[in-house]
Amino acid sequence: MSPETPFDCVTFGFDRVRIREALSVLGLNGEHAGLANRIRSEVIEEKADALVHSCCLTLARDRSFALIERSIGIECFKQTWSGHLQNYGRDFDTSEYFGERLAIAAAFVRAKIPLSILQLQHSLTQQALISNLSVKFVDDAATFQSFVDCILKLTSLDMYLSAEGYHLPQIDELRKALARLRKETSRWHQEASTDQLTGLMRYNALMETLGHHIDIAHEGHEGPGGDALCLAMIDLDFFKKINDTHGHVVGDFVLKHVAGRIQAAVRDFDMVGRFGGEEFVIIMTNTHMKLAEVIAERIRKGVMDTPLHLKELSIPVTISIGVAMLREGERKEALIERADKAMYEAKKMGRNRVMVAKDADESGTLPEL
Repeated sequence: MSPETPFDCVTFGFDRVRIREALSVLGLNGEHAGLANRIRSEVIEEKADALVHSCCLTLARDRSFALIERSIGIECFKQTWSGHLQNYGRDFDTSEYFGERLAIAAAFVRAKIPLSILQLQHSLTQQALISNLSVKFVDDAATFQSFVDCILKLTSLDMYLSAEGYHLPQIDELRKALARLRKETSRWHQEASTDQLTGLMRYNALMETLGHHIDIAHEGHEGPGGDALCLAMIDLDFFKKINDTHGHVVGDFVLKHVAGRIQAAVRDFDMVGRFGGEEFVIIMTNTHMKLAEVIAERIRKGVMDTPLHLKELSIPVTISIGVAMLREGERKEALIERADKAMYEAKKMGRNRVMVAKDADESGTLPEL
C-alpha cells in the first residue's frame, strides 16, 4: 500500500539532522548502499514476486492478516511489498525513503492494522533474503556475513520507522523484535562459520581468526611474553586407505572422531578448525613453543590411544603434527607454510609424531618431539 502523496518527514520530526542521527545509531553508511545494490542484483532481481508470495503464505497464518484483505486488499499489499523488494535499500539515507515508510505506517494505523503485521513483514523479508544468500555464498563466510549485517541494519531501520509512524514507539516490542533479529543473525553467522561435518571452524573463519590474532600478537597487546602465538597443522595418517577400505561414510565418522579427540585435548581458549579434507589447524595464543609441543603431543597420543569403534569395526587412527611459532613480522601465509612443512616432515619420518618447524638459522632435519 503506497502512500498517495509524498509524506513530509519534518511533520514527524525527521529533518536532515535527525535522519543522519538515526542512520548513525544503526551504523548505516555508504558501504551498505553498495551492499544493498548487490543484494538487489544478485539475490532479488526477478525473484521479488516469488519471494513476496512465499512470505505472504507465512504471514497469512497470523490472524490479523485478514484485516489487510478487508481494508487494503491482498493484491495491493503484495504489489507494494514486491516494489519495496525491487528497490531494497535504495536511497535509504534520503527523506523520501523515510517519508514513504512513515506514511505506510500511518496508513496502517488508519486501517486499524496492528504494528505487528508490519514487523512480521520486515522479519519475513529479512529471513527470505538471508536464506537465499546462505545458499549463494555457502563457501564465502566473510561475504555472507557482510550481507547479513547490511540486511539486519536495513530491517532495523524499517522497523524503527514503522514504530515511529504509528505514533506509538512500543519500545518493549521493538526491542524483542530486534533481539530476535540479532539472535537469528548470530545463528546464520555461526552456521556460515562452522564446518557441518566436524563442528569446527570452517576454512574462511579459521583464516580470518588467525589473521586477527597474528595482528594482536605483533602489536603486543597481551603484555610481556603474551604476544607468542603457535600454530599446529594436523593431518590424518593413511586416511585414503581408510576411505578405500571402509568407504567414505566411515571416513566421515573418522573425521568427526578425530575432531572430537582434538577438541578434548586442547585448552578452552585454543581455536580449532578444519583446514580442508583430513587436515586440521590449531591456533594457540599466548603460547610459546615448549607448551605448544606439549599440547600437540597430548593431541597425538589422545588420537592414537582412542581408536574409532563403529559397530563391529575398530579402526586405529594416528595423526602427524607440525608446529610453528610466529616470528616477528611474519604473516599467516608464511606461518602456515612452516607448520605445513613440519607436518610433512613428520610424515616422512614415519608418521604418528610431532615435528617442530625449524627457525631461519637452522638447517637439516626438523627436531622431533
